[in-house]
Amino acid sequence: MNKITRVVFTDIGKVTTEHNETELPPLKAHEVRIAPAFFGICGSDLHVLAGGHPFAKPPLVPGHEIAAVVTEIGADVDRVSVGDHVVVDPIMACMECRACKAGRFNLCEPPQVAGFRAAGFARSSHVVPARNCHVAPQSLPMNVLAFAEPAACARHCVNRLPKSALEEVLVIGAGTIGLSIVQALRIMGAGVITVVEPDAHKRELAVKFGALRALAPGELGADERFTGVIDVVAAQATINEACTRVLAGGVVVCMGVPNGPREIPLPSMQRFERDLLNSGMYIPEDFDEVIAWLTDGRFDTRDLVTDVFPIDQADKAFQRAKEPSSIKVLIQFDA
Repeated sequence: MNKITRVVFTDIGKVTTEHNETELPPLKAHEVRIAPAFFGICGSDLHVLAGGHPFAKPPLVPGHEIAAVVTEIGADVDRVSVGDHVVVDPIMACMECRACKAGRFNLCEPPQVAGFRAAGFARSSHVVPARNCHVAPQSLPMNVLAFAEPAACARHCVNRLPKSALEEVLVIGAGTIGLSIVQALRIMGAGVITVVEPDAHKRELAVKFGALRALAPGELGADERFTGVIDVVAAQATINEACTRVLAGGVVVCMGVPNGPREIPLPSMQRFERDLLNSGMYIPEDFDEVIAWLTDGRFDTRDLVTDVFPIDQADKAFQRAKEPSSIKVLIQFDA
């Protein structure tokens, strides 16, 4: 028997840490067993906890952002070894559909993502396909590696923009993902970056991470337009702002997750060939790229991780993550 510690959403709004004795399941040939070191709380986790997520409801084990150590490998595994430090792609793709065969695992339907339709990672031992593991240098601190998932979201989003749209970019929203997108834009060669964000501290961080300026909502000039706009909020007001702030021939990327249908100002979008794209999660190369960014310091997490809680204080961690002043809250498993 093995002692397994896990975080559980026992009901809407209720978080507990459980310790159970259980038999570990045997590995299939293509699987690995991992021991998470850090688990990051995402806004989508909070959405599930509040009972508002369309695909996942309590009770469940959450978690899709982790840094982990490989503790056992299956008979056919050769891409990772016991002792490797890894970040785990939470998309449990079918590998059979058209999207999977094209390497676009983020488009596999219906989506099976850890912490939602698939078992969550917020447990001290877990089994995953070896192909989902991306190895990081052991010199990279695990609390930094834990940020690879949101950084991969940002890299994938920016990669959706054509090069022509990177000349002057507006980012609407500077929470965890918005600030990560600012860093990804800087790393990936964007020109002038402008951010709109209501929180003054987050505006300061946006400038620190590479934005030329960061403004409160309503402070943009009436005639200001941009070659590319990334909406990290996806509210009706921000979609309207994004679509009217993009130049003719420019590109809008919706990165935020809307909680319902949104109207698009289609007449001006159609007439002036303003394109609206969307960004959903990531593909494997995004993880490999951001691990390199984190390792060489191009992507800085020091001001993004606001709090670290031990696993036995998971309830307090989720309460902290709900506060507007938090950016990224990590939960640390027992060493």
